Amino acid sequence: MATPREAARPTDAVPTGLVRNLGLFGAIAVSLAVVGPSMSVSLNPQAMAEQVGGAVPVVYVMALVPLATIAIAFIVLTRRHGVAGSLYTLVGLELGPRAGAISGLWLLSAYCTFTALTAASFGIFTASFIGALTGLTVSTPATFALMAAGLATALFFSIRPARRAGHLLLGMEGVTMTLITVTVILTLVALLTTGGPQGQTVDFSEFSLNGASTGALGLALTFAILSTAGFEGAAAAGEETRNPTRNVPVAILATAILVNVFYILVTSVGVWSFGTSSSEMQAFVNSASLPGDMADTYVSTALGDLITLGGAVSSLACMIAAQIAGGRIMFAFGRDGVLPKRLGVLSHRWSTPVLGSVITACVGAGIVVLSMIPTAAVPFSVFELTSDYAGVLIVSAYGAACVAAAVVLWRRGGRARLGALIPIAGVVIVLVVLYFSLFPLPSGWELVAPVAGVTTVIVMAVVGLTVSGRAVGQTEASSP
Repeated sequence: MATPREAARPTDAVPTGLVRNLGLFGAIAVSLAVVGPSMSVSLNPQAMAEQVGGAVPVVYVMALVPLATIAIAFIVLTRRHGVAGSLYTLVGLELGPRAGAISGLWLLSAYCTFTALTAASFGIFTASFIGALTGLTVSTPATFALMAAGLATALFFSIRPARRAGHLLLGMEGVTMTLITVTVILTLVALLTTGGPQGQTVDFSEFSLNGASTGALGLALTFAILSTAGFEGAAAAGEETRNPTRNVPVAILATAILVNVFYILVTSVGVWSFGTSSSEMQAFVNSASLPGDMADTYVSTALGDLITLGGAVSSLACMIAAQIAGGRIMFAFGRDGVLPKRLGVLSHRWSTPVLGSVITACVGAGIVVLSMIPTAAVPFSVFELTSDYAGVLIVSAYGAACVAAAVVLWRRGGRARLGALIPIAGVVIVLVVLYFSLFPLPSGWELVAPVAGVTTVIVMAVVGLTVSGRAVGQTEASSP
C-alpha cells in the first residue's frame, strides 16, 4: 500500500496516493453522514415503540454502554493506523490479511447496502414532500425514479475530493438536524406552557419499561444500536485526513456521542408530544416522520414539510458518504492486489477512487432492484428489507473490529490486558444483537433479509479467504 501524500502534486502527474485534505470536522462529517441521524430518528423510533411503548428514550440510554464498547474498539484501531480501507486494513494489520479481507468485505457489503436503503428513503421522503407541496400522490414508479435520481446525484458528489464532499455532507446533515432541534425545542416549550392538544405534558413516568418482555427489550436495543451504524465511517478516509491517528478517533467518538444525545432528546420530546395512551402510542408507531409530525402538531405544517424535505437531504448525504467509504475500501483492496488492480487507480482529475464509488452505487442500485421482487415493489417495504439486510452485515463487521481491538490490547500486556475486556464485551454484545436481528425468524418477504444477510456473510468470508492470499506479504508493508 502506498504511503499517502501530504502535499499536492503537479496537475499533469499520475495520481499515486490519496490527498490529505480533510480536517477534524471533515472526518466528523463523513461519519455523521454515514449514520444519517436525521433520517434514522424519523423512521427507527417507531419500530422501537412497537416493542417497548413510551420507553424508547430509555432504550437509547441503555444502548450507550454496548455502543461504547464497539466505539472503543474502533478508537483503539484508528489510533494505531491512519489508512484507507477501514476494517480491511485496520484488521489486516493486526490479525493478518485473511481476517482483514473478510472483515473488509463484510463492511464493504454493508456500505453498498447503506447506499440502497438510503436511496429508498430518499425516494420515500421526496415523494412525501412533493405530495405535501402539491397535494398530488406520487406514483410508485415515480418514487423508484426518484430513488434512481438520488443514486445518480450522490455519485456525482461522491467522486469529488473528500474535502469538498465533507463540507457538503456537514452542511446537508447539519441543516436538517438544526431544523429538527428547533422543532424539539419549540415542542418542549409548548408542552411546558400550554400542553398538547390531548393534554400531553412533560411526564418522566411515561418512560416506563413495565410490561416489556426481555425479547422485546432486546429487539428494541438492537434497533437503537443499529440506528448509530456507520459512526465509524471516518475510518475509511484515514489517508485523506490530516493527523489521522488523532482526528479519526476523535471523529468517531464525537459522532457516537452527538448522534445518541440527539436521539435521546428527540425521542424524549417525541413521546411526550404524542402521549402514551394506547391510541397515542399507535399514532407514534404509525408516524411516517416523527419530527415532521411533531412540527405539524406543535409548530407549523410548513416546518413539518421542511423536515420531510430534510429527511430526503439526510438520505442523500448518507448515500454520498456510503459511496465515499465504499470507494475507499475498494481502492485499498485494489492497491494491495486483493481485488483487480484497476480499483486501486485514482482519478487523474479528482485524485479519488472513482471506479470504487461507481461500483458501490451500482451494487446499491442492484440491491434496490432485487428487493423489489419479494416486496412487490412497495417502496417502504424495500426500505425495511434493505435496512434489515444491512444490519446483519454491519454487525458482523463490528464483531471483527472488536476481536482485533481485543488482540491489540492483549498483546500490550500489563494493565492493557484489562482493557481488552471492553472489546471482548463488544464481541458478546455483537453476538446478542445478531441473534435479535435474526430470531425469531419472520415470515413472508421479511424472511429474505436475515437469510440473505447470513448468506452474504458466509459468501464474503469464503471470498475473503480465497483472495487474501494475494495480499500476503503486502498488508503489513502497507502500514504508514
